[in-house]
Amino acid sequence: MPKITKRKVIKKTPTTKKTLPKRKRTTKGGIADRIRPISFEGRKLKINLYGRSATGKTTLWGSFPKPILAIICSGTEDPGELLSLNTPVMREGIDQVVLEKSSEIPEIIEVVESGGEYATVVLDHATDLQNMVLKEVLGIEKVPEQLSWGLATQQQYGQIALQMKERLRSVLELPTHVVIVAQEREFNTTEESGSVVMPYVASALSPSVVGWLNPACDYICETFMRPETKMQSSNIGGKRVDREVPTGRIEYCLRTAPDAVYTTKFRLPKGQPVPDVIVDPTYNKILDVVNQP
Repeated sequence: MPKITKRKVIKKTPTTKKTLPKRKRTTKGGIADRIRPISFEGRKLKINLYGRSATGKTTLWGSFPKPILAIICSGTEDPGELLSLNTPVMREGIDQVVLEKSSEIPEIIEVVESGGEYATVVLDHATDLQNMVLKEVLGIEKVPEQLSWGLATQQQYGQIALQMKERLRSVLELPTHVVIVAQEREFNTTEESGSVVMPYVASALSPSVVGWLNPACDYICETFMRPETKMQSSNIGGKRVDREVPTGRIEYCLRTAPDAVYTTKFRLPKGQPVPDVIVDPTYNKILDVVNQP
């Protein structure tokens, strides 16, 4: 496994300022001593970030607390997906380790847990990790560009899903902020099912893995781009009319609010508002939503 250079411990940013009042409890022994008021003080963000290529996923996770360890699953020693982070500040705060085989993940977990210097761990991305596991299970050198159901048996697909869940769980259980990055995929399309059903968009993983990953993460967001607009006022017939006009620029956005098609989730108390979209998303902007009074 490639060597990961150890860093000095950097004070980590807490994810919440809320502290629940302590209650007096009588020691009774046994399981009664483990009963505590609910509290999430110091809890780290566990987020599934998915979207199409070049929609800002890497730029977003690069804004998370540093030092960051990026687990690169593309299998290349020179990952092009990190070019958007090629600045002196980012190079100083981000380490990368290129995954050569999925069985290296437990070794990486051990390094992170024993060192304690990383504030954030990113797996970039889970779609490539699944392809890596698929190659290992099937014993092939390269995954075909177009996957088909005949590529593996039902038992092999079950084995792939089990390994993916085990690898992803070990990353999510780290005592750091964790970002699981993935490409996006449409599910329940007419091409897949042969009938008209409710389609949805989520991480580009197998349905079994997506079904496990979605509840395992506290936050699920989709990155996308849209034309930037601004409000412009004009006088029509003696009346002021405001309308949105395009600026010719592109906005990088993060879809956060519940949506009928795009899988999104923010675990917040009922009634706490979540914006439909965060423009130019960063870790601090996400934290503002999580920690709002």
